[in-house]
Amino acid sequence: MWRTTRNLLRLLRLVWTLARHGALFPFEGLPQAPALALFARLSRIACSKRLHAKLRPGERLAAALVELGPSFIKFGQSLATRSDLMGEEVSQDLSRLQDQLRPFAFSKTKSLIEAEFGSPIEQVFPKLEQTPTAAASIAQVHYAETADGTKVAVKVLRPGIEASFARDIDLFRWIAASLETHFPWIRRLKPVDVVELFANTVAVEMDMRL
Repeated sequence: MWRTTRNLLRLLRLVWTLARHGALFPFEGLPQAPALALFARLSRIACSKRLHAKLRPGERLAAALVELGPSFIKFGQSLATRSDLMGEEVSQDLSRLQDQLRPFAFSKTKSLIEAEFGSPIEQVFPKLEQTPTAAASIAQVHYAETADGTKVAVKVLRPGIEASFARDIDLFRWIAASLETHFPWIRRLKPVDVVELFANTVAVEMDMRL
């Protein structure tokens, strides 16, 4: 019961964010869901008064996903490979999604590395650049040198990112299962399989051994 309530609230936020960006266009032509199609059209009309109205549909969707956070950025990148679902133009716009985010504090990086190795950071990496060379949705990268002078790049997972992705993937699974249950016509698009492929991809990316 709590899972359903939590995901319903998160679904409302998701729909509201997409609506504000005029990014519900994939639902405008659904005769099987006339109420949703009407809401999608109305949100696009309302969006026409905003600054991002000049953006292409795919660009509006990309902007909404960026606002929703790292999991949604990654999911948008995954959808970019499905031109059969999204269309060529939208897929091209989603393929330009960048997951460059604000870096987290070096103090967090230091504490995470020390906890992982069980040693003071000076013993593991005598030289470690405090400013990351890249900060993406899952991890950020610092250049460093090991005790024997080997130059390396150290990739550190964002604090709390595993729990955050777990919550969002649970939402995606719940939405996909609900769609297949209540809208049999959508099963041909295999939303559950799409989400599981995404979940497996993210699991691989989070495994620093790989």
